[in-house]
Amino acid sequence: MNHNQINTDVGAIRRAYGQFLEKGVVPEGVVPDFIKRSWQRSVDFGVPYDRIREVARIDETDLRVAVSHYGSLINLASPVMENLHHQLTGSGSVVLLCSGEGLILHSLGDPDFIPRAQHVALKPGVSWAEEQKGTNAIGTAIVEREPVVIYAGHHFIRQNHFLACSATPVLDPGGDVAGVLDITCDYRCHQRHTIALVQMAVRVIERQMFQHRFCRDVVFNVHPERNYLGSPFDVQVAFSPHGVYLAATPATCGQLDLKPGAFLGQFDELFDASFEQVLRKIGSVSPPVMQVRLRHNGMPVFLQLAQPTVVVKAGHGTPVANPSQKGQTAFEGKRALHELTLDTLGASDPVTLFNVEKARRTLGRDIPILIEGETGAGKEWLARAIHNSGPRAGGEFVALNCAAISEGPLEADLFGYEESADGAVHKAAISKIQQADGGTLFLDEIGDMPLNLQARLLRVLQERAITPLDGKPVNVDLAVICATHHRLHDLVRAGGFREDLYYRLNGLTLFLPPLRERKDLLELATAVAARECVAPRRVDVSAEVMDIFAKHPWPGNLRQLHSVIRAALAMMDAGEKLERRHLPDDFLEELTPSPAAVSAREPVAAQAIMSSMYTDSLEQIELQAIQETIRHCNGNISAAARQLNVSRTTLYRKLKLSSFATPDPDRRGAARKRGRDLHR
Repeated sequence: MNHNQINTDVGAIRRAYGQFLEKGVVPEGVVPDFIKRSWQRSVDFGVPYDRIREVARIDETDLRVAVSHYGSLINLASPVMENLHHQLTGSGSVVLLCSGEGLILHSLGDPDFIPRAQHVALKPGVSWAEEQKGTNAIGTAIVEREPVVIYAGHHFIRQNHFLACSATPVLDPGGDVAGVLDITCDYRCHQRHTIALVQMAVRVIERQMFQHRFCRDVVFNVHPERNYLGSPFDVQVAFSPHGVYLAATPATCGQLDLKPGAFLGQFDELFDASFEQVLRKIGSVSPPVMQVRLRHNGMPVFLQLAQPTVVVKAGHGTPVANPSQKGQTAFEGKRALHELTLDTLGASDPVTLFNVEKARRTLGRDIPILIEGETGAGKEWLARAIHNSGPRAGGEFVALNCAAISEGPLEADLFGYEESADGAVHKAAISKIQQADGGTLFLDEIGDMPLNLQARLLRVLQERAITPLDGKPVNVDLAVICATHHRLHDLVRAGGFREDLYYRLNGLTLFLPPLRERKDLLELATAVAARECVAPRRVDVSAEVMDIFAKHPWPGNLRQLHSVIRAALAMMDAGEKLERRHLPDDFLEELTPSPAAVSAREPVAAQAIMSSMYTDSLEQIELQAIQETIRHCNGNISAAARQLNVSRTTLYRKLKLSSFATPDPDRRGAARKRGRDLHR
């Protein structure tokens, strides 16, 4: 559709609309074909054309769940939306970001052109799916998978005829609709170039999504015209570090005569050059651009690295990432930990991503974070990524394992010593707390900290000052992230951890899933195997080994994954595929788990919630979240209400929707009274 040529004759559109409602036919050439299709869908959905259904927003809990689910999209789109809104200043327009189902997630602008009674219609939490609102730019763009302009009488609901809306679907790297970007205004203020602005903004968002998804891989900008490289009009093509084709930006890949998901193969099957040759040449010329031809049609195109810090290791043909590259992943060991960010953790597991997005929302807000998870699950990686992603990234990340050293040295490390008058107590170089001034203090295995040191730590956090033994108070400004393999709340109940310190540290709790429950387990295994190989060696993992990996309990989690693959690679000869016989014997023995191991595999509440998030309705998700939280709190409604940040009354009201058995508040009160009477 040529959007600049859309018919804006309001009278003609209204007459066509009237004929459709009366006779079910539309005159040729008055409205685009996609409008006719959408009008018919609106009738089939039973949308009333002569009135607006009650404008219903989902409640705040449901909206928080939806926003968390789409957190990455919102974070990538927000700066683009702000720039777009700035360009539209004075036009009376509203910029909207919606989910792939049509739910408004984020909005910019005050819709003064809308009657006050309908202002809520353009606020987060309102659905503009065609099933709800009939023909409209957001819902219709989702169905048509194309940019659309819905002008005045194109809207199926008559009371929306004063609107003009320009929307473009945001496609994820797999070609699915991840969201919609829309600009809405009074139709009398509509400008023909608005849809072009929206399309340009969406291309920028899609490029960022693409590079975010393939930050661990090699991404090229490709275009027949050299001047278009690096612009929203080029095609981004991703390859693995060994030259295996992964994906191309769906909205622009047609320029290369490619269809999303249609090509599978190696770099040199798409271009008439080898992967290693191109990387070497691009790394040695200025500007770093190279011309090649597409094999399937002979078209000459230019290549440019989207992440120019990718280099080739001298003497080998396998590309490796420059240590300064932000796109490195956690799989490259501790030497790269200082480069980790929330964007480069390299996770695609839904539970892990959910935690990443929750952590992202705390950045710069002085909220202490508690990370719970099994040993080796990657708690320190996540902590470092949080530090490196926030405003304290320029400060020190100081890590201390509270379980690794005895009480005396731990106290000295954490709080420091000053030399006494007789010289008996030696001064520590500097305490860990002081080292973390301006940065982040990471206390690993905080659950193993002795009780007397817990009291001192609480005082430091309350006073924002540290007093070394026999020394003077020193002010400190630091963020605190703690981690433990325990359920810290259970330790509090058992008297093994101070309750006041627990609530001081638990601003946000993140439950890191064990490796066996991660949906990206096999993807992680493949990535680790690729990165543990010494160039130019490559390794293929057999289907049998992948099946073993999928079924294994992984008691050592990510740490064990690394060691198992390293050991297996050492047992292999050149050219061999990684087979069962290469795996360590003790690892294979763990395939028959003990009853204790089976018990340990029970998922925590957050994982159960996330596993349903992609299949259940928002109402079901909310209900399950409540139920799992109550179970986690051992039936304590007050504690569950505090964790969910709602009142007990709200919990009881929502639980009436289900058959979930909850303690009766009146009975509990009566029981407490009887107990008091017995002790009088």
